[in-house]
Amino acid sequence: MLWISGPRLRELVPMGAAIDAVRGAFIASSRGTLEQPARLALEGGRALAMLAADREGVGTVLKAVTVRPENRKHALPAVQAVVLWFDGPTGAPIALIDGTSLTALRTGAASGVATDLLASPDARVLGMIGAGGQAEDQVRAVCAVRPIREVRVASRDPAHAARLAVRLGRELAPVRVLAAGTVREAIRGADLICTATTATEPLFGVDDLAADVHVNAVGAYTEAMCEVPEALLTAASVVAVDQVAAAMAEAGDLLRAIRSGQLMREQLVELGDLLARRFVSPGGWTVFKSVGIAAQDWAVARLAVERARASGAPHAEV
Repeated sequence: MLWISGPRLRELVPMGAAIDAVRGAFIASSRGTLEQPARLALEGGRALAMLAADREGVGTVLKAVTVRPENRKHALPAVQAVVLWFDGPTGAPIALIDGTSLTALRTGAASGVATDLLASPDARVLGMIGAGGQAEDQVRAVCAVRPIREVRVASRDPAHAARLAVRLGRELAPVRVLAAGTVREAIRGADLICTATTATEPLFGVDDLAADVHVNAVGAYTEAMCEVPEALLTAASVVAVDQVAAAMAEAGDLLRAIRSGQLMREQLVELGDLLARRFVSPGGWTVFKSVGIAAQDWAVARLAVERARASGAPHAEV
């Protein structure tokens, strides 16, 4: 069996390629050409399983995930996962992929797709709330599709924000990457905001938002979690999701707003539907709320396996 490690995955599928793959996955998901049952969750969302297959029989992906936010205290990833790729024609398991890296990459790529579609073309300033395992690829993806000049990182732990700012500052130069003292400092005047946290209450208020801002909210993935305020969802010109069914099952932010009557389910639109009809963003406040769907894993895993096999590398890749 082919083993694709995290570093090898990023060699095979750089961010630009991941964004293209995930863009296609969103369209396929909305059109129904990819099968993906609802995510299986145990332990209140601390253990997850996701499955997807294309209807043409190319292949099947299975991802098993554990989520342990407390791992950050021990310098371990909060999200840990493995991904299996099964060959479509034979059904054989032919590749095992580092799912922690794949999850971060595909989640970042999803925000890249949404940003490319909904954010102002001349967006220059990004506010990043959260400095955990998902944050780096959120920043990389946004910088891949917009001419970002400044990134401001805010975290509950200032040391985490400072370390992430240093790493990304070296990698993304000449982009200026700063550690913000507060969330307000990170988002005030920003053209783009990404949130990647396990918050249970909104991280900011609408008074701190610019007149035109796009928000990618990717952290809250259970009914009990919430990152964005109801007032933002109520006033947004677009509230896009990975998949309406998944959002209605897991997106705490949206469910709160819907139950309070501030948002209607009918206002949610799948990103794949917008992409398929070549939607043009109306500007103002736009939101992409992601809980993650297996189609994203399928698209990145398929590309990684295809490129690994085409490279003629041995079965064990490190």
